[in-house]
Amino acid sequence: MKTLGLLGGMTYESTSLYYNLINQHVRAMVSPRSSAVLFMYSADQEKMLQLAAADDWDGFAEIYIHAANALISGGAQAIVLCALLAHKASSRIEARVGVPLLHLSDFLGAEVKARGIEKVAILGTKAAMEGEFVKDRIREKFGVEVLVPNAEDRERVNTGIFNELTTGKVSPETKEKFLSVTRSLLDLGATGLILGSTDLGFVIREEDIGVPIFDTAKIHALGVAKWALRE
Repeated sequence: MKTLGLLGGMTYESTSLYYNLINQHVRAMVSPRSSAVLFMYSADQEKMLQLAAADDWDGFAEIYIHAANALISGGAQAIVLCALLAHKASSRIEARVGVPLLHLSDFLGAEVKARGIEKVAILGTKAAMEGEFVKDRIREKFGVEVLVPNAEDRERVNTGIFNELTTGKVSPETKEKFLSVTRSLLDLGATGLILGSTDLGFVIREEDIGVPIFDTAKIHALGVAKWALRE
């Protein structure tokens, strides 16, 4: 089994979710007493969110690069970013570490493609909805079109995520805002929804919208576990 290096702290809920999911998959695939071999670094969420809000992705990346290299020196054979937003800095991090960075969008795109979906919506932070690290990477590598909300809706969703979701609480009004924006994308032809913020998996369910939901954390964690077990 390969040793993983997890970089977390973009909400401790997301970090703990990754830890639990990866271990659950390893146990299911190996034996009831098996668990993943890994190191974990958890950053101060407030610091990371401030850097993200200031669009200071160099500063954001430096924190994780320092941590990643410490984990690698201890024996980590791959790096895992335990939040979708953190992938905004993935190219910066990947260029400065000496092991593979297991990119969420690669596992996500493969899963969307395998489900036969050609047009999928994404809901998440502005960085996730607008950034090339999700929609462009999936389109270029898997031929899947990713629909994003309009500028006003992107702002509304981003505000809801940063003001409420990152605190672990979401009001009924904010959840309805998320669902309303999602429905507008389904009306444009999307037949699935990517949760472009790891913590959205705690809020939106398939029964809310009637189409397949691609929970990024769950898909990523399964792919990472399979990678760790691959000979």
